[in-house]
Amino acid sequence: MSQNHRNTVPDIAVALPIVPMLDLSFQILFFFIITFNPSKAEGKLSLNLPSSGQAKAKDNDSVDLSKPSDVDLEIPADFVVLVRASEESLSLALRSAEKVDEIGVLRGLDEMSSRDRQKAVSQLLDRLRVELEKRIAAKREKEGATATDNVKIEANGKARYATIVAVMDTCVKAGYAQVGFAPPPDLGQ
Repeated sequence: MSQNHRNTVPDIAVALPIVPMLDLSFQILFFFIITFNPSKAEGKLSLNLPSSGQAKAKDNDSVDLSKPSDVDLEIPADFVVLVRASEESLSLALRSAEKVDEIGVLRGLDEMSSRDRQKAVSQLLDRLRVELEKRIAAKREKEGATATDNVKIEANGKARYATIVAVMDTCVKAGYAQVGFAPPPDLGQ
């Protein structure tokens, strides 16, 4: 019984040097952390709001995505909340068919501390909420329980997303269930 034994070379272990790769990855990470310089405008969104609305099809087979919608949904609103914002100011007003009622203007926001700015914007939003509550109460008194409660927000392109969300929340707190958007006045600019 002869067995053929092959002469084999013992296994050679291949070592992967992890320490140099970790050193290199931490050096690259440190380089990017040190050289990162966020711009002042980072975190501010350029906001283009939808123009009116979007029609829904009755079934999936009748949807043709290649052609634009031929019907603009125009949902009537009681009035429009005008939001005009820039880095240094914020203005809120209510526009109805008859006139524009100024709610308030904040100037010098860029010079205020974060806490003072937050407090001033909160006070302005409280004035908006009070005016909205007055208007919806008057409408419900006049038209009864079936009164529609639609309002639209028209914000310029410089308005921060957080400001628009805060105005929406104020409208909902005042009792308006349907809050929509009007096209921004500076849409084509």
